[in-house]
Amino acid sequence: MGDGSFIVSGGYVDGSRVDEVIGCKHEGATLLADPVIIDEPRPSARASVSFGVYGRKVFMFGGQEDDNRKLNDMWCFNCDEDSWTQIECGPDDFKPTPRSGHTTVVHGQKMYIFGGILELTHELNDLVVYDFET
Repeated sequence: MGDGSFIVSGGYVDGSRVDEVIGCKHEGATLLADPVIIDEPRPSARASVSFGVYGRKVFMFGGQEDDNRKLNDMWCFNCDEDSWTQIECGPDDFKPTPRSGHTTVVHGQKMYIFGGILELTHELNDLVVYDFET
């Protein structure tokens, strides 16, 4: 976030996917971790997502739920307000293929999402671009 702090969200704990957000920062050689209490709305518990940081916001795309259902939703975590907002697509907007295990990179005002897995034997080789300004 520019000050050396970072967040951890999603993944597995004791074999189940989680939806926690944990804020982390360094204090000297010590790593401090504090759970962030988040009310609804918030994304479902998932793993194999990707994150992109733009300003003081963290954008999360896709992943898979406990039943291995792949997702194609996008959420924005506002670090100043400790809140999630779902990014909704309009009726005529492009909707990316659901996926997990993909890669995300932010460059300039755009977030690039590449590849991932749709099904166990169906890897994706596409590129999706999200423009933060439009």
